[in-house]
Amino acid sequence: MSNRKAFILDKDGALDEAGVPITATRLELEEIGRFALGVVAAHGVIDPFANAGTYLSFSGVPREWPKRTLAALDLIAPVLHTLFLRTKQAAKSPIDLTALTDRQREMVDLAVTGMSDKEIARRLAISDHTVGNHFRAIYERLGVSKRSQLIALLK
Repeated sequence: MSNRKAFILDKDGALDEAGVPITATRLELEEIGRFALGVVAAHGVIDPFANAGTYLSFSGVPREWPKRTLAALDLIAPVLHTLFLRTKQAAKSPIDLTALTDRQREMVDLAVTGMSDKEIARRLAISDHTVGNHFRAIYERLGVSKRSQLIALLK
């Protein structure tokens, strides 16, 4: 099991336990502002043996307690991940998303949220044509023929 580092995140960005800025996605930052979540503590766990991962986040975290909060997340994230897998009985997906590039996985994530090609193009600052090319490559790699089939297999 691989633990990603816990981090504190607010509308201005993310910080690790030493207060050093780390990468946060534009979507994460937008959602924190849109939903007025304040300060968020987050942690991810990737379990290659179960071909699964979890991402935990808690809003309303006191900014004054970053070390305590991050230490607590480091302890509870792997436990919650294990409990989730036991409870959910995660079935192996018929689709292997590891065959995709990071950009292609990002596009699949956006498609699953219901975004159209035009919306994805705007979000990623690329052309509609490029989005279409990416999706054709995604379908070929995953052995599906259309977006609805891809989304149905992922849900």
